[in-house]
Amino acid sequence: MLIRKKYLKIQERLGMRVGVAGGIDDIPVAKTPQNMITILEELYKVGLRAFLMPQELFDGIENIQDIYKEHYNSLIKIKNLANKYNIELGLRATKLPEEPMLDDKLKIFSNIASVMDLRSFIIQPNFYKMMPKEQAIRLVVYKINEIIGDIRTKGKMGVETTGHTGEVGSTDDVVDIIRRTRGTEPVVNWGNIHARSAGGLRDSSDFDFVIDSMRKDINLQWLSNAYFIFSGVSYGPSGLIGKKPIKMSDLNLEYVIKTIMKFNIKGTLIFDVPNKEKEIVDIIEEFGDMVR
Repeated sequence: MLIRKKYLKIQERLGMRVGVAGGIDDIPVAKTPQNMITILEELYKVGLRAFLMPQELFDGIENIQDIYKEHYNSLIKIKNLANKYNIELGLRATKLPEEPMLDDKLKIFSNIASVMDLRSFIIQPNFYKMMPKEQAIRLVVYKINEIIGDIRTKGKMGVETTGHTGEVGSTDDVVDIIRRTRGTEPVVNWGNIHARSAGGLRDSSDFDFVIDSMRKDINLQWLSNAYFIFSGVSYGPSGLIGKKPIKMSDLNLEYVIKTIMKFNIKGTLIFDVPNKEKEIVDIIEEFGDMVR
């Protein structure tokens, strides 16, 4: 209980909910409702206040009708437990199929987000491949507006920066998509930005530049409820190779914390790390002194 109170206090001082993506140490990828109940209970014990659900949790849902006929009660149970524990939920889909199946998948996830009142349903805007970037962005914008127009939800569709140089998903691409769509928000994945720039985030000024350049083109309210994802990464000439523990990466978390504090950013900070909540607990211990 003392650990929980300590970590809640650190998050309060930082102004960000801190959480984990995908699962916990004992359940690396949440795949069942029971997995989710266990994960939420464990996150509550250590005081983490956000969880980014993986798309694998919903693999059994093949169409929109399945949501309401077979899975509705389970989704509501997860939602209610998260509300009880004050844990913010999001959904991240990074393995979307190409057309014609893309449309159905996006509608399924958007309906899940609506039923569960999720903070955000997050996509990576790289699902149109083998075409010029401008054409791909136009199709992404059209598809997002089409899906959002059919769904009533309090949350937003998050558009995440991606990690490979040859795909849509740079910070400029994401800002462009956000400006041309409704009901969307940028999701700043610092590891992906670092990877696609071949290690370009080297000091605090680089992190500041990302935020400063994005906020000029997005309304300033964004920084009062921003969504960040942070991971240690390995990379090559084409960008992201994989994730690794933050301590083994050349991406410095301290600079992100300094940027959050400098711009007085509020919102959610998700860690997508191999060792899940155990690594995050160590991380929080390290940056706790920085936010006193």
